[in-house]
Amino acid sequence: MFFDAPYVSPEVAQRQAARYRAMTPDEKLACADAIWNLAWDAVRAGVRLRQPELDDASVTRVARELFRRAAD
Repeated sequence: MFFDAPYVSPEVAQRQAARYRAMTPDEKLACADAIWNLAWDAVRAGVRLRQPELDDASVTRVARELFRRAAD
């Protein structure tokens, strides 16, 4: 199955998979871009919560490092 998370019913997973398959390439790219932006904003917010003394440039640097390490 396309999406096999325990908190999603099989019917919902099937509908979701069908919707993804029906998307145009542009829609898929827009979806991926929106997810990336949400992840970026969440990581930056987490850095700010844990290290409120950092300036914007430092928050960006730490967030980039977190994303780099997540790829390993």
